[in-house]
Amino acid sequence: MLLATALFVADGIVDGVYPDGPAWLGSSTYHGLGVLSYVFAALNLIIALSIAAGSERTLVARIGLAALFVVERPLTAFILGPKPDASVLIHLLTAFIEVVILVSALRVWRLGHGIEGLELDSVLSLDAPSPAPPADPGDPDDTAAPAANGNRAVLLGLLTLLLAASLVADGLAAGFVPGGRIWGLLGESSGWLVYLFGVVLLVVATRAVHGGALSLRILLVLALIFFLERAFTPLALRVTDPTQLALHALAAFVALALALACVSAIRGGHPTAAHKQLTPTRAT
Repeated sequence: MLLATALFVADGIVDGVYPDGPAWLGSSTYHGLGVLSYVFAALNLIIALSIAAGSERTLVARIGLAALFVVERPLTAFILGPKPDASVLIHLLTAFIEVVILVSALRVWRLGHGIEGLELDSVLSLDAPSPAPPADPGDPDDTAAPAANGNRAVLLGLLTLLLAASLVADGLAAGFVPGGRIWGLLGESSGWLVYLFGVVLLVVATRAVHGGALSLRILLVLALIFFLERAFTPLALRVTDPTQLALHALAAFVALALALACVSAIRGGHPTAAHKQLTPTRAT
């Protein structure tokens, strides 16, 4: 992860993202998105330090980011306009490193959850406290767990559908329909990718609403990414159409609500865990 951080910084420098450089703040080069290399580098470093401290949630967040960067790095090497050969090489090398990070992080996560009775925090941290004892089956609060989880699943599903619908509506408003604008991978012709983003959201949410721990955390990461992307791309790409601006604002709001719902679901547990607590083995 430290190597990936260094590569993000190197990409920004090679692209000319430095004071008085050709792609510095306010420049139209790369649609003003070159500075994101430094943002990704800082985010990568913070998450790496948090994982080293033994945080399961940041490990899962890094899994989601790795999956995003595996796609984003090769695409941005070509779709934002001509780049120096060294920059393209750094993008592709970073994508390869992100594949290694993704595979390694998934292995660590599965190892932690494969040890019965231990949370991943306990595996990663040497001084993590002992896991809390299971809840008393006779606790009256347990009877409300299935209903609470059911309500969370419905909320997650509705918010995901609304976010995906807003992404599709943005693509339609931008003219990406049969017979409309040209579809491509360069610059403004890549706006059709919102359809792909919507599909990814729905696929992840299909597993998350059924209590998938990893899918729920990946959905949280995606919601936060879409919140940032929807909120700031109108500024970076200078979107002026009122309809598109309204759709971006709606999607950012829904993405934030979805992230909060994911956090609530993670803290509240999953339907499968609640079911196990309600059906303990009784001695005869």
